[in-house]
Amino acid sequence: MLNQVFPVNGNKISSFVADTDSLKFSSSGFTSVDEFLTSFGKKLSLATKVEIKYDSIKSVQKEDNDKTVAIKYKGIAGITSSCEFSFNNEADYEVFFNYLEKERYYKKTSETLTPFKAIRSYILGLLLTIGITIFAYYQAIGIANGTLEDSGNRKTRAFNALVGLLGDKGVLAVGAAIAAWLGYKIWTRFKNPPNQLKFIAPNGY
Repeated sequence: MLNQVFPVNGNKISSFVADTDSLKFSSSGFTSVDEFLTSFGKKLSLATKVEIKYDSIKSVQKEDNDKTVAIKYKGIAGITSSCEFSFNNEADYEVFFNYLEKERYYKKTSETLTPFKAIRSYILGLLLTIGITIFAYYQAIGIANGTLEDSGNRKTRAFNALVGLLGDKGVLAVGAAIAAWLGYKIWTRFKNPPNQLKFIAPNGY
């Protein structure tokens, strides 16, 4: 495990290495650990780098029938952060989980989630989708009427450009489609909560 680079998929994540101090992720791809660590150690780099110290990890979890591994850890100012990724190779899951349990002494648990636990993140996503859709709808109307000033930073201008392109009806259609998908996920997960594999850090978090 310590002498291998794992190809992974995630938000700006393409490769993963576990060393004696931490779990390290990079947006660049590598063929060797030495190459990975040399690049990771460079201060000036265009690659996105994420390092999670073992003593900051609270838990590592994965649901059945879902390839996503979620690492919850203590981030800046003690706020809980999350890093999510999936392995490209199916066999790498077992290698990683065995490493956590056998060499890092994480406690392995498995449970069927309660209906509320199974849907709570999707409910938050649904509420956020509704809120953004309402905001974008009125932004689209303002753009169409010429009453919205072209101001703000680059991201704000890009958002307004997209909203203007979609128009008020397009915004509602996109929002409704996302909300419908989230509603479907909420319903199916509530009816049949998934089983979750979880590894709890030995520091007692």
